[in-house]
Amino acid sequence: MDPIPGTREVNGLVELTEDVSASPIYNPDLAPTPVEKRTWGTWHIASLWIGMVICIPTYMLAAGLMQSGMTWWQAELTILLGNAIVLVPMALNAHAGTKYGIPLPLLLRSSFGYRGTHVPSIMRGLVACGWFGIQTWIGGQALFALAGVLIPGLDEPAKLPFLGINPWDLLCFLLFWAMNIYFIVAGMESIKWMETLAAPLLIAMGLALLGWGVVKGGGFQRVLAQSESFSRPTVVSRYTHPALKESITVSVMGVSDHLSGLAPRKETRFGDTEAELLVAEWIPQVSEMTFVNREGSGRYEYLSPEGRAARFTRPIHGNPSFVFELRDSHGNTARSSATVPSEGSPGQSRFWFLFFPALTAMVGFWATVALNIPDFMRFAKSQRAQFMGQMIGLPPTMVLFSFIGIFVTCAAVVVFPDILIKEQAPWDPVQLLKRKEFASPVIVALSTLFLLVATLSTNIAANVVAPANAITNLFPKSVSFKAAGVITGVIGIVMMPWKLIADPSAYIFKWLIGYSALLGPIGGIMIADYFIVRRQRLNVPHLYKIDGEYTYSAGIHWRGIAVLILSILPNVPGFLATAGFVPASSVPAIFLEIYTYAWFTGFGLALVLYSLVARRPSSASGR
Repeated sequence: MDPIPGTREVNGLVELTEDVSASPIYNPDLAPTPVEKRTWGTWHIASLWIGMVICIPTYMLAAGLMQSGMTWWQAELTILLGNAIVLVPMALNAHAGTKYGIPLPLLLRSSFGYRGTHVPSIMRGLVACGWFGIQTWIGGQALFALAGVLIPGLDEPAKLPFLGINPWDLLCFLLFWAMNIYFIVAGMESIKWMETLAAPLLIAMGLALLGWGVVKGGGFQRVLAQSESFSRPTVVSRYTHPALKESITVSVMGVSDHLSGLAPRKETRFGDTEAELLVAEWIPQVSEMTFVNREGSGRYEYLSPEGRAARFTRPIHGNPSFVFELRDSHGNTARSSATVPSEGSPGQSRFWFLFFPALTAMVGFWATVALNIPDFMRFAKSQRAQFMGQMIGLPPTMVLFSFIGIFVTCAAVVVFPDILIKEQAPWDPVQLLKRKEFASPVIVALSTLFLLVATLSTNIAANVVAPANAITNLFPKSVSFKAAGVITGVIGIVMMPWKLIADPSAYIFKWLIGYSALLGPIGGIMIADYFIVRRQRLNVPHLYKIDGEYTYSAGIHWRGIAVLILSILPNVPGFLATAGFVPASSVPAIFLEIYTYAWFTGFGLALVLYSLVARRPSSASGR
């Protein structure tokens, strides 16, 4: 095969030899990486992934799946499959970055044109800005936890209007934001150094958390048995009675060994257990709880020194519906009712209903980096290094650290008697650190260091490089990578990230699936263009020219833009319904089903359509 003019090939790596610096769309930060600077080996790339994966969102990832009804092993299986799937487009898109030493915006010029590239790169960049804000907020919360131990009462100030957080929350958020900006300004080599240094520390701290759960929770079997309660529904009845002055929360859930001392019969369906647990946010005025449609009163006991929580147990058989009354010492009563679903454990009966949207969300978790992976793999030594590093660093670490999140959270429910229902489980490790049992400044300081390193290593690599490159590509002669990184940080603040992760279920089924519907089509187009249309050959000098092979019409490959729009459209109705912008009843069921597979739908449709309509390169291009 004829060599590409203006380039030379060294051990399968193509290097630009033509001087294109005079081009108006050239920027030194986006120039191809010379072969001698492609120094990242397998361990560097594996370390990059370990650093990106070990973060609080990964720790919390299984929470949304289990709260929706999966068991712990079903959640882990879904996470494993999702990451095994996303590894495929990850490695394929990395191939071009490694071979030609080019970042994402340059690769996109091939399929979208030198002006059209701004559409997909900015789409990817805005998602990364949202993630940058989320990770920065989480890191700020770790700082807040440490400050709360050293300076009691930090959570007492009133929340700021419009923002919805208190001033200390905001200050810690901005402090951690400044730490991120430091590494952005220091450049890509500082990211490589930080990731390599952080990887062994993060693995060690993760295993230390797992060890705490095993020792304090009484072993793997006991802790994982507790996880079964997370896959069962909790029926919550909230009401306020004027005489009682306060709102009372009563929840009904499956019996667990830790909470009631009564083991459920494993062969029975949920709702047919021999005992039932009622948990109330206890107020001292309430002196008695009576089942109106049962005989006698439930017995209760205090579970916290402050008397704010109590446990009620009552034998039941048959229909799990009931009406109950709470009575205060003056004879005032408040009545409510609740019903425990009796269709069996949702972890079994609803698994397939949950599996496919959850799998889409798991793919969506790293669908972002699957696009801009060339930004990192342009520094890889070889194709083998990039593939093996990613295979070692991504799926195994995701499975391990999400399991640590599951196990430590279940262990906390076993260890701490005042955690009564799954809604109170500390899925966020920052919330776990805030407990008084961890009030030692040394323990909190070490834990906070771990959380800060984990969050920094993820944030800088996964959430800054893509938007910074996109902004630099938008203004190649006036904005450097470092300046674009600072702009990224500012956008991350403006997006108010604390609102994006307020609800774990919405975080998975709206945020993750929602943006995967946008990014899947981009990935399909990239792979179709590079592997099917261009057969892995790019005219690198022309990627930096406005009058070359990738000029198209006015610098935009309109066929690529049209395929992108057409591939996104089928997911729009489902997104609008899921996000609550339109009533779900107004959207045909077929579109809701399509949205369940948002990333797969967009990716597959774009791959096929682009392969059919894209122009093949001419022989004059030297290909």
